[in-house]
Formats: sequence, C-alpha cells, structure tokens
Amino acid sequence: MLVAQHLYRKAFQAYLRKGTPIEWSIKQARPTSQYIWRTREDEKVRPSHVANDGHIFAWDDPPPTGHPGEDFGCRCTSEPYYPEIAEHVTITLPGISDTGAAWSSREFVRHYYRGRGRGITVRETGHLKGIVDRYMNLARLSLQINIAIKARESSHGEFSDYFENSYNMTGIAFSIGDTTVGGNFSGRATLVAGLLTFSGAIKFYLSDEFIDPLDVGVEAIDLGETIFENLIRPLEDHGRGRLGLPPTGLQRLGIHTGEPYAITDEWSGYFEGQIFTDPEKSLYR
Repeated sequence: MLVAQHLYRKAFQAYLRKGTPIEWSIKQARPTSQYIWRTREDEKVRPSHVANDGHIFAWDDPPPTGHPGEDFGCRCTSEPYYPEIAEHVTITLPGISDTGAAWSSREFVRHYYRGRGRGITVRETGHLKGIVDRYMNLARLSLQINIAIKARESSHGEFSDYFENSYNMTGIAFSIGDTTVGGNFSGRATLVAGLLTFSGAIKFYLSDEFIDPLDVGVEAIDLGETIFENLIRPLEDHGRGRLGLPPTGLQRLGIHTGEPYAITDEWSGYFEGQIFTDPEKSLYR
C-alpha cells in the first residue's frame, strides 16, 4: 500500500507540473479508499463533472457519473484523499510576555490604596502569560469550533465573529478572580481539495476591576501609614515650621480609603485550518 501511495503521488505531481498522463496501472492501484474529483477547469468539462469537482468520493461507491476518466472522453482525474491529515484548526499567539515580576495579592491591595485609581495592564502585574495559558486551556476547543462554524457558514469567502465569556483565574492571580475575556476574529475561507481551508487574525481583550480588597465596604487602617502619619510627619512638619515652610499637608492619621482600578489587557494572534464542509463528517461542529 505504501509503495502504491508513493507511485501515485509521484505520478500525480508529474501530471500537475507537466501534464504527463497517469498510467492506468497506477490508477488501478488506488492508494487511498477515497479521492477528490478534479476537472481540467475549462469550457470543455461537461456540467455533471463540473458538479463533481472538488468533492470527495469513495472508490467502492462511485457517483452517478462513474469515476474520473471512466466516461467517454473524460479528462478528469482523481487526487488521493488522506482523511487522517485533513482536519485541523490551529490558533497561534506569538509574543505573549510580561513586563515585570508577578504581583502578590498584597501588591494588588497596595495599588488599591496608593494607586489613585490608575488602571493597570495584566502584563504589568506579571500575570499575562499565566492567564493566557489558562484561558486557552479552558476555551481553545470552543474557540476552534466557533471559527470552524463561521468559516463553514461563509462557504467560500470572508467571515468574522465576536466572543466573550467569564473565566475563573484565581488559580493564577487570586486578586484577579473571575474575569471577562473576549475578542473577535476575521478570516477568509476557500474550498480546496474537497476541504474548506481558511486563515485569519484573532484579537483578545481582558476586562476586570479591583474593588474593595477587604470586601467589607469600610475604611482600612494601615499600620505603617499610621506610624508615619502620627510620628514621622509631625516631626517633619515641626522642622518645616521652624524654617518657615508650610506643612506637608493634612494629617490623615493612617486611616484611608482605596480607589477601585481597572485591570485590562489586549493580545492578538492568528489562526489557520481546514475542515470538512459537511458538519456530519467533521470534528468541528
């Protein structure tokens, strides 16, 4: 069987490159159980064979027209079909990296009290790669299926869609917790070799907010700040007064409230794949 496959592939490549006819003995070898019907794609091809072009047929179950080359004057050919390597949907996310060391929960809380509401990116907290890996583990298959379905719906052309869901990220960064990840993808599909082949770009976003780290809705007391406000700042202001300088500001006594801040990020990638046009035969449906 392997010898037959090799001979047929070699003969078929010669046919595509130079128009060399495939020997009847090699055609009879039938290296695969199925084939893809190929026409010469010119005005001489009969309508019934145009309808077969690009479709997959089994050698033991011929179409009403018969197999390629059997009908009188038929110039059509059969391309070996290898279903074991047919379907796949691949999502690639290059360049996912962080810009700093991973924040602990304490650092998320500290930013709540001292960050004045400034939003931060996930990569700034050192957790982007971990969260993206976690997200892809949870959502990869559903995303692949969604891309495949939209590609199949387009049949032969452009397609796009949006997606969004909530995911538990406490195992990666407890302070981020349940967060929203969404995005959109767009691509183009083409019918090739009896399969729908497609590729395109995909963009992601993450949206979250850090609110009330103590989850009690009251002011918090920071021991370090209390010492600073009650001991160090008064001494500093006393020295400034002797020099005729104004005080550093109102004394806060170490009691202060925090300000919620947004946690967001964006990343992108690309996808490519090929699937059966018939969803009943497909892994992606």
